Amino acid sequence: MGYKVLFAHDGPLQHDGAGRFYGVTLGNTLKDRFLNLGSEVTFMLRTRKLHAGEEQRFSQIDPDHFHVVDVPDFKSMRNYLKLHKRAKVLVEKTVAEHDIVVARLPSAIGSMAVRAARRIGKPYMVEYVACTFDAYWNYNWKGKLIAHYKMMQQKALVKDVPFIIYVTRQFLQGRYPSSGKQTNCSNVEINAAPEADLTERLAYIETHNPDKPIVLGTVAALNVAYKGQDDVLKAIAKLRQQRKSFTYRLVGHGSAERLRKLADNLGISDAVEIIGPLKHSEVFDFYRSLDLYIQPSKQEGLPRSVIEAMSVSCPVLGSSIAGIPELLNPEMLFTPGDVDGIVKRLLAINSDILVNQAKRNHDEALLYTKTALMRRRLAFYKEFLEANNLDISDILLRNLQELDN
Repeated sequence: MGYKVLFAHDGPLQHDGAGRFYGVTLGNTLKDRFLNLGSEVTFMLRTRKLHAGEEQRFSQIDPDHFHVVDVPDFKSMRNYLKLHKRAKVLVEKTVAEHDIVVARLPSAIGSMAVRAARRIGKPYMVEYVACTFDAYWNYNWKGKLIAHYKMMQQKALVKDVPFIIYVTRQFLQGRYPSSGKQTNCSNVEINAAPEADLTERLAYIETHNPDKPIVLGTVAALNVAYKGQDDVLKAIAKLRQQRKSFTYRLVGHGSAERLRKLADNLGISDAVEIIGPLKHSEVFDFYRSLDLYIQPSKQEGLPRSVIEAMSVSCPVLGSSIAGIPELLNPEMLFTPGDVDGIVKRLLAINSDILVNQAKRNHDEALLYTKTALMRRRLAFYKEFLEANNLDISDILLRNLQELDN
């Protein structure tokens, strides 16, 4: 089977300037997933050149059966008029050159690819991973002006999508409904929820010195305000006034200058450790190093970092946005942007809560293991291929058979 599969998303994907590409969530796992649909995979997105030595923080993507189409960054007001038409022509040309299109939404490039696939008549499916409205509404005052319009645009775009995979069980389906075939499948990749992690976590909680600072952590883009890390910093400053000690570790891509300045202004720089990006294989050890993971987002789909933290039996606090309430108990949630709500939740944390949440998260994470999700995803791929009169690859059949055995 020689089908060429196109994955369309905004990205960015990292490169070293010598033809080698690097990623974390956009990496080998995603490439291998799409090889169930065809024999060649192309990522069509924006790219970013790595600084010297920065590639050590990313995983290199295996170049076999893999290609990249670099789309110019047309999203800013400064570049829109100059680059939008060029990007649109490139997207349409690339869609025409491929047999199957997988568009991840919401994204500008993914939306272009969906419209091009419809015009040309290419088989396509959509992965719907986040809420457009929440992203714009929580970005800045300008975002609030267009949030409802952008949501209606996305609703209209996905309404008649023939095949769609939502990352949530309920939230995104309710806000961006489609009349097509659909399933729910997180983009998370966990192999298991090991009993050893739960045993070690429980032993650690039992022996932990209550006078030591509680270590919090977040994995999210550092340069995007709607990820909410600033709210945690403000909460830590308030807790310090009450002589409560917390340490906050931040992992993620992008400039952290805004967060560093805020920590300085709040007088808590000594309690904040900005780590930057980590390889996916290293992130799990980061979760293990925490007393409590916190996801303070104001916009999400179903955050993979929450599931990953749960998979190593780490207790989790999160905002009550999007799919997060599908993952956590109500007593572990706070209103997005509510600094006092975060303070209240952190003050309530004790060893009993940590023990109960470690056990509960371990069990809940079993619903999101690679095997459980892959079985559902591959069955959906098979249905998609059959509906479009496309041959089913030997790889897909073999993987389905292995999952059933």
